[in-house]
Amino acid sequence: MQQIGHPGAPYLPTSVKKRGMFGRIMHSIGDFLLEYWAHMITIALGTLVSIAIAIPFLSYFGLDVIAKPLFYALHYVCAQIPSHSFYVFGHQLGLCERNFTIYTAMFLGSLVFVLTKKRLPGIPWWVWVLMILPMALDGTTQMFGLRESTWYLRMITGTLFGLGNVWFALPLMQKSLMDTPPQVPVHRRPYRQI
Repeated sequence: MQQIGHPGAPYLPTSVKKRGMFGRIMHSIGDFLLEYWAHMITIALGTLVSIAIAIPFLSYFGLDVIAKPLFYALHYVCAQIPSHSFYVFGHQLGLCERNFTIYTAMFLGSLVFVLTKKRLPGIPWWVWVLMILPMALDGTTQMFGLRESTWYLRMITGTLFGLGNVWFALPLMQKSLMDTPPQVPVHRRPYRQI
């Protein structure tokens, strides 16, 4: 067969060239996710908290056409019990007291993790259990009607729960990613010319 292209260059079918381009794109996406995974978690948590805070302000200014769909969308992450919620200008926050403090603590904790360039040391599992246990006790005893929780107990236990989860999980995830050996690309032999 006649050689196509530059003399001495191996002939590669179009499907192999496309596979190489697809592989480079996927590799770039993988690199991006490895570098910015914590940033994306922080942005998602910050967006959730910002929406919850914005809802009463939007309602106050008569923008219920925006506030109501946002409020109902947050129902997927929170029961939004009116008696367990904060109110701003007479309008209910998008998350109940406990969930608001959980997500705010998780946002602030993940922000600190990102700002320390993912070098924040993690906590051992038993400290994490100690941090989430107060919320489990407070929530369980309230759920079974043994006692009624208060707004400040919901705030304290929610904050401990949120910080404990972030402080345990994010450094553990970063360590796991750093300890994973990099994938060595498999080089294929170029097709031989006939």
